[in-house]
Amino acid sequence: MPIPTDVIHRYEIPIDDQPHRFTIGRGPLYFACRQGDRVEFWAYAPTESSAMDREFTIIGTGQPLPLGTWHVGTVLSPSGNLVWHILEVAQPGQWLIRQDSGSAEAPKVATTVTVHNWDDSAQVGAEIARSLRRQRRDGGI
Repeated sequence: MPIPTDVIHRYEIPIDDQPHRFTIGRGPLYFACRQGDRVEFWAYAPTESSAMDREFTIIGTGQPLPLGTWHVGTVLSPSGNLVWHILEVAQPGQWLIRQDSGSAEAPKVATTVTVHNWDDSAQVGAEIARSLRRQRRDGGI
């Protein structure tokens, strides 16, 4: 039986002050802005065990972060005179974070992170980061 391989896909986020939803696997891995009207990012393609809906929006330097968002990346415009910031938009409810690989020695792990206050972007990011650190520390992810 062939061994499945990971695949990296490219996605585009329009620079239009709107949130955009993507189904991705692990990542994003890298952000770039090669065209002035969109930010690109690369992430692992979703699989049955790693698919997660994520929402992103773009703001410029000096703009306030919308409620329920947190910073995940920064890129320069192609001309170099604008800086765009990629924000992740919190999804109400729970996050299911899965380890993408598994074997007999290291089985797949699924962790649910519940965020209670979606109006405070700093708290959203802090709760998710705290849960991920705890899972990594305990060997779960």
